[in-house]
Amino acid sequence: MFRVLLFLMLFFSSQITMALSYTVKISEAELQKKVVAMMPIEKKQLFFTVTFSKPEIELIDGKNEIGLFTHIQVFSKLGIKGSGRAKITGSLSYKPETSEFFFRNATIERLEIDKVSQKYNQQIKALIQQLGAKVLEKQAIYKLKDSDLKQKLAKSVLQSISVKDKKLLLELSVL
Repeated sequence: MFRVLLFLMLFFSSQITMALSYTVKISEAELQKKVVAMMPIEKKQLFFTVTFSKPEIELIDGKNEIGLFTHIQVFSKLGIKGSGRAKITGSLSYKPETSEFFFRNATIERLEIDKVSQKYNQQIKALIQQLGAKVLEKQAIYKLKDSDLKQKLAKSVLQSISVKDKKLLLELSVL
C-alpha cells in the first residue's frame, strides 16, 4: 500500500512540475534579427573609440554557446586607425525581473584588424575584449513576450539553456 501511495504521489508531482515548465525555442534567424537591431554600437574608452557593426549570430551545438561575428572599427586620437572582424563567443544569462537574456562570458576567439601594426594588436585585442564584454552584457539579446501567456507564466526561473539543431532552447519553470 505504501509503495502504491508513494508511486501515485511521485507520478502526480512530476506531472505538475512538467505542466509548470515551458521551453522557449529561438532560431538563429530570430536572434540575428534582434542583434542586428541593437547595432552598430560605439564605445569610447580613454583615447580609443571602438565600433561594433554588421553582426552575424552562430548557435554552437554541443557547447551551448553563442558565437558573434562582428565588424570592428578602431580609432584612436593617437593616430591608430583600423578595421576588421572578430569572433566573440559566450553564453547567455537570464534576468527574471526583466524577462531578458544577456550575453555573458564574452571571449574573443579570433580578431583580425587591418592597417594596424603588430605591436598594437595585443593592446587592441585587450581593449576590444574589455569593451565587448561590457557592451554585450548590457544589451538584452532576447526578451520574453508579455503577449504570450505561457512565456508570461514561465518568467520566474531559468532551468537550462541549450543549443540543438541551430535553435536556442530555454527551459523555464514557474517553480
